[in-house]
Amino acid sequence: MDPRTSVRVVDGVGDVARQGAEALVSCVSGRRPEQPCRVMFSGGTTPEPMYRFLASEPTRSRIDWNSIECFLSDERPVPPEDPDSNYGLFRRSVIEPFGLMAPRTYRIRGEASDLDLSARRYEALIRSRFSVFPPDIPSFDLVYLGLGQDGHTASLFPGVEIPDDGRLVVAVWVEALHQKRVTATFRLLNAARRVMFLVAGKEKARAVKRTLAPGRGEEPTPASRVSPRDGEVIWVLDREAAANLPAAVAGAGGPERGRR
Repeated sequence: MDPRTSVRVVDGVGDVARQGAEALVSCVSGRRPEQPCRVMFSGGTTPEPMYRFLASEPTRSRIDWNSIECFLSDERPVPPEDPDSNYGLFRRSVIEPFGLMAPRTYRIRGEASDLDLSARRYEALIRSRFSVFPPDIPSFDLVYLGLGQDGHTASLFPGVEIPDDGRLVVAVWVEALHQKRVTATFRLLNAARRVMFLVAGKEKARAVKRTLAPGRGEEPTPASRVSPRDGEVIWVLDREAAANLPAAVAGAGGPERGRR
């Protein structure tokens, strides 16, 4: 396992959420609105408890929400009102509870008729907010990701073709779902300063093992390709998700392993 990758095993999904929230508290500490902490959030089921944790006390009062800019790692081809919308989940869980104090959030337009154009516009927006233009790549301060049972992360599924043309956000066809989605590419994810995978549930145990401790001849998962060049990757797993990991890997977080 890459030495820049660490694994933290905690008791349950609530502890996974707490670890994720503490990472944001740490990221924002000392930042000012003119030098915001830029964070990429994910969709799916695992981040929702963390979102609720962030929006409740005492955590919400520990964060200067004016010093955060929020982005999404991917989006489904639905409008924000749809229950499947990643932005919709973030809006319901974080933005609406804060009202006028909500952090600045930039969404991917999943409802657009042309998702390729939507992807290009989102990449342009990211570059504009960072003031970073080709050939340089923006570096997010913190990226949250999840893990699917098939080893996918964001909308980077097994078998998905990612154009090798330097793009940071693309629209991809996901054959298993028979739909097109917009997603950040590995190129963008691997420029981040810190990536945090939040994974909970026994149904994820096999994918966790295939990603962090693959057997001989096993096909690498898309999530295993997330390896920032100049950053770190932190895996926060509950005990069920970590159940199939060898002890040497499950203990890779050292003193941070276990309940906090």
